[in-house]
Amino acid sequence: MKREEFIRLCALFGLSLPLSQLMPSCSDEETISFPSFDSNYQGKILIVGAGAAGMAAAYLLSRYGIDFEIIEAHSNVGGRMRRLDGFADFPIDLGAEWIHAKPSLLAEIINDPSVDAKIDFVTFNPQEIKIWNNGRMTNANYGRHFYSEYKFKSTTWFGFFETYILPNIQGNLHLNEIVQSVDYSGTQVQLSTTSGNTYQGDKVLLTVPVKPMQKETISFNPSLPLAHTEAFSQISMGDGLKVFIEFKERFYPDILLFGDLISALATDTKTFYDAAFRKGSSRNVLGLFTINEDAAAYVSLGSDEAIIEAVLDELDEIFEGQARQHYLKHEIMNWSANPFVQGSYSYEFEGDQASIINALKAPIQNKVYFAGEALSLENQAMVHGAAESGYAAVEQMIS
Repeated sequence: MKREEFIRLCALFGLSLPLSQLMPSCSDEETISFPSFDSNYQGKILIVGAGAAGMAAAYLLSRYGIDFEIIEAHSNVGGRMRRLDGFADFPIDLGAEWIHAKPSLLAEIINDPSVDAKIDFVTFNPQEIKIWNNGRMTNANYGRHFYSEYKFKSTTWFGFFETYILPNIQGNLHLNEIVQSVDYSGTQVQLSTTSGNTYQGDKVLLTVPVKPMQKETISFNPSLPLAHTEAFSQISMGDGLKVFIEFKERFYPDILLFGDLISALATDTKTFYDAAFRKGSSRNVLGLFTINEDAAAYVSLGSDEAIIEAVLDELDEIFEGQARQHYLKHEIMNWSANPFVQGSYSYEFEGDQASIINALKAPIQNKVYFAGEALSLENQAMVHGAAESGYAAVEQMIS
């Protein structure tokens, strides 16, 4: 996903306003379609994965009173959304962080007028922008006129789902259950986990990230159709890494990019940024977000100790030794080392993106379905795209 697709030239709607007041008033605003349909469906839906797509799908099923079970391999929900508490005086997004859309889309995910959801946002439009290119630092503050996005102020993407989605689905949630096989050869679908448990339902929705699907960590009986395996193979999902470092003093800009400005904004593969920007914090927390080949350079070092040493070496070179001088502590989230994620998110497609996505959306024997951020054509690689994909898959399964 290219960064220019994320750029939002808009101002902040307001702080701590009810989400209902942030609903778009114009038809050309971005929207998420919360399905509305009549259904007498009496079967059970199994959902593999409790990330944004799986949780959204389960939330929709719960709203319609349809029986479901959601099976998650991790010990916690959230998928690539994860919150770090206690590191600073604000919660930190170890995974998905930027909203990449107008905050009104959060109201559309909830789609419940009875919920008075008050969430405060900040406009992330860095004012001090520097570029490190071939051993030389340059200012690029003119870039502040072209880049502006939203972030949560006192919560996180994880916190949003934890507060407004999770309570509706928690009673049907199974954690620490690693699905190893899906058998849809009979009239029902049966999932088997590494713990020896089995789950049966009439249909299954898999929201597993692209990389584990490519590596066939889950077996299928019958085998997946060639159209689906080829479609998965045509999606690139590289390494992913986030690092947060607290310093005694702030010596870094609002954002540090690499290469020339145009290429830096066009590819979001490596960025240092002030993680406390407009958070109302007195702490000095620098974030590093990196994916694909740039992330692979760190991931290949093998250990968190080697990674932080490499990051501090790099910062010391750029900022003349101030990194180690002011270093206090750090936290690393190596998404590539997570066995149930194995990387960042879908990035590029080898072929026509719409054709690949449509191939994956095609149901298999009306029993096996897929959803996730990679299957959102308009909002690929984003959290609200994953939620949108989960909603669309449920509508397809039930309608």
